[in-house]
Amino acid sequence: MRKSLLAFLLLLLPSISLAQSSISPSPYQAATITQVKLHEPGEAIAPPEAVYEVTVKVNGTTYVVLTKSPSGDQTILYAIGREVLVQVGDKTITWNDILGQSHEVPIISTGPIADGSKSQN
Repeated sequence: MRKSLLAFLLLLLPSISLAQSSISPSPYQAATITQVKLHEPGEAIAPPEAVYEVTVKVNGTTYVVLTKSPSGDQTILYAIGREVLVQVGDKTITWNDILGQSHEVPIISTGPIADGSKSQN
């Protein structure tokens, strides 16, 4: 599973590099993936469809979004620690894959970035 995540993000790297080198200002911002976990399906989601909760941090805020695997199979293609370019909306986050296809996903929660130096009880 980790190999699939790494493979997808390696495919994203060229598009991220190209997007960062554009001359015109971009509404996209750098985001770091901090957590990826399988979303427990509710009644509205069909069992064969894998849905994930992906947590990203952008400019001092964490966002948790729901997303399907772009490949449509049961593997997630996101890796913790990777940077991606995102456009944060009111209720959604958008990013482009290596093929230039936009993916708009719902934000299910937001919050400030937790201070890792404090102990959590």
